Amino acid sequence: MAGELVEKAAPVPDVVKWFADWARDARREQRGLLLMTAHRAKGLEFDHVTILNGGWDRLSRGEDADAPRRRFYVAMTRARATLTVLTDGPHALLPPGDAVRRRRCATPDTAALRHARLRYLPPEPRLVDLSHAGRLRDGHPSLAAIAAARPGDPVQLVREAERWRIDAAAGQTLGRLSRAFAPPKDATFLRGEVAAILNWRREDGDEGYRHQLCRET
Repeated sequence: MAGELVEKAAPVPDVVKWFADWARDARREQRGLLLMTAHRAKGLEFDHVTILNGGWDRLSRGEDADAPRRRFYVAMTRARATLTVLTDGPHALLPPGDAVRRRRCATPDTAALRHARLRYLPPEPRLVDLSHAGRLRDGHPSLAAIAAARPGDPVQLVREAERWRIDAAAGQTLGRLSRAFAPPKDATFLRGEVAAILNWRREDGDEGYRHQLCRET
């Protein structure tokens, strides 16, 4: 980009568009191994595609029953030359007894893969009830706990009815997760930590819920 601009300036929207075009072109060059979701692969094609196992029959919130099948169709039709589908046991969307299926038995090296079953869930704002602190009355103990929290502090994930909350090590509630959050199936919470502390303003939230807020930020 610097080579194109030399010493000229460029508006921010033009810079953003340039990076978007560059990223799209880089994906099409097919250099090395590209790992992506079926959603991210829409509109792209690759000579060789391998579809990993797991979760193809899982519905996201608000999806209809045919959504997983459509998503899997998108993943399959990205392939131009070869398509490989990996599965451990019966596949959720493919019929059994396919003539091109190959069986392979592998014994995992548990010593080398001792961390293979660990899952890291990155914090996403859409999975957090960002207005939770704004609905608390002045003097609520959670407000003091939030003010004292720092990135890296340990936290616990606690189930509360149909929702999950984030508690500090001392037990004070720091926040709540949104209804869209669901932990991985059959997973056990090991540890968590504060990744970031966001300043959420009244005008950042949904206008229909602003009357519930007790403070501006």
